[in-house]
Amino acid sequence: MEESNWNGAIFAAAGLERIGLRPANSIELDWMLPAPAQGAIMVVCREKDMESKDACMALNDSVTALCTKIERDFLRALLGGCSTPISALAEWKEGTILFRGNILSVDGKEKIEIELDSPSSVADDLGNKAAQQLLDKGAGKIVRDFRNA
Repeated sequence: MEESNWNGAIFAAAGLERIGLRPANSIELDWMLPAPAQGAIMVVCREKDMESKDACMALNDSVTALCTKIERDFLRALLGGCSTPISALAEWKEGTILFRGNILSVDGKEKIEIELDSPSSVADDLGNKAAQQLLDKGAGKIVRDFRNA
């Protein structure tokens, strides 16, 4: 960045921190939600391979798995994909899942947002509920516009 003629750039803070290159004057864009399940790592194995399955379970974090599922359910229910401007973030806070999500129109001028929370013990369907509420707020038109674009 210092050696370029750029006026600015957006990089993943975690990646820059990992390689020791995050500038001291960098800023967090805390108003921006990530893509659904951004940064989640998944390991799969054959269902009947119990040795591998047991090894994988030792790596599993149930809260991360739940939050990732909620975000992916939200994306799936809105028929979104890699190029659809849908954002989602499910976070665990003291036994509660806080969910924020949104979808933007093709031209970026329209934004429909949702915020929900649920006790984590009953939050399994939170992504679908959030998507349905977004559709009830008019997100269906945005989804159709993307399908026709």
